[in-house]
Amino acid sequence: MMVKPEVSIVVPTYNEEKYIHRALEGLFSQKTDFEYEVIVSDGNSTDSTVKIAREMGARVVFEPKRTIAAGRQAGFMEAHGKIIVSSSADVHVKSDWLAKLVAPILKGNYIASAGPVIPKDGNLLEHAFAKGLLTPAARGLSKLGIPYVVADNMAIRADIFRKIGGFDTDMVTAEDTYLVKKARKYGKFKFVKDAPVYISMRRVREWGYPKYLLYHGSNFFKYHFTGKSHSGYEPIR
Repeated sequence: MMVKPEVSIVVPTYNEEKYIHRALEGLFSQKTDFEYEVIVSDGNSTDSTVKIAREMGARVVFEPKRTIAAGRQAGFMEAHGKIIVSSSADVHVKSDWLAKLVAPILKGNYIASAGPVIPKDGNLLEHAFAKGLLTPAARGLSKLGIPYVVADNMAIRADIFRKIGGFDTDMVTAEDTYLVKKARKYGKFKFVKDAPVYISMRRVREWGYPKYLLYHGSNFFKYHFTGKSHSGYEPIR
């Protein structure tokens, strides 16, 4: 008889064959004292993403809309765990990442959590920027009641997720901020500084720093103060 997982990890994908194998290796190598599952929510990839995911043991669901919010929503709705973790196809994680990220929720003190996002292929300056500026800023904003979350590294109680209706699948960006902002009506949010994920810098490399920082910085404050987010965000593979 299959044991019901305590935690579900959801990874949205579309043509991620270059990254998904290594990401799933890390996600399936977590050291925990609870059961967990990994769900790949795929937008009908035309490459070998789905084949790789299934071979590695992930449960695959499909979402044809191909937006990141719709992909996360489809995976979250199929989750069996009491806590649902949002991740991405290009993450690298340490073996204690999952246990640390969900610990505040498992203890019953918080309904959602998130951790730092660090460049995995960045240079010394990029790492210093992420660790020395972005992570402290995220902690500070969270303490002020302005949660800074990135859906590559966040967790939420499944019952709260379903109570608020989940992600807005019409959103192209800021779906993570939308979710946590609604969830905070039902409990506290925790930023877990020692539960980082390491992600690809492909969008920074494609866009360049000025465009990347301007886009995400303005999008964060635009959503928090107007309730609207940027609508253009082309995929980069």
